[in-house]
Amino acid sequence: MAAAVDAIRSEHRTMAILLDLLEQQVDAFEQTARPDYDLMKEIIDYFLTFPDLYHHPKEDLIFRKMKARDPEEIAKFGDLEEQHDKVSKRLHAFTHAVVNVMLEAEMPRDAFVELAREFISGERKHMQAEESIFLPAALKSLTEQDWDEIDGKVREFTDPLAHGVDGSRFVLLREQLDKLGASPA
Repeated sequence: MAAAVDAIRSEHRTMAILLDLLEQQVDAFEQTARPDYDLMKEIIDYFLTFPDLYHHPKEDLIFRKMKARDPEEIAKFGDLEEQHDKVSKRLHAFTHAVVNVMLEAEMPRDAFVELAREFISGERKHMQAEESIFLPAALKSLTEQDWDEIDGKVREFTDPLAHGVDGSRFVLLREQLDKLGASPA
């Protein structure tokens, strides 16, 4: 299998765990308990930096190659780059809500929870569609030469939570993943 697809699937697994951790914090907030804001900030920081800068460009590269190689097959999935824009907009809306809550700006609790759940749900649906439609179509349609070219371009873009990557950032996330036995390889 293509190394890029393996990396994307591993990153999806990590992101799914982070979404679960975030959802636990949102549940606490909804029940009027104090969530772990440091953990929430670090999860948001991860989603603001890693997916937009490293993960989505991998997928976009595969998507563009698919559009050239098999436009009919990729049309079943829709416009991935447009979907990534929507994901980013949901993330930024949620990020602003978190900042407002932390600054104690007036924001109804239910409005915050709704934005959080929209972000979490949207991310999960997006990743599920990529796993069940996009990646299988790419594996079916792209050639070995296509994958060699893609793998060569994405090799340097590794998950900052993976072992062997500088551990000075995302300390809380690494601790949480280690506790769950879910640290990415």
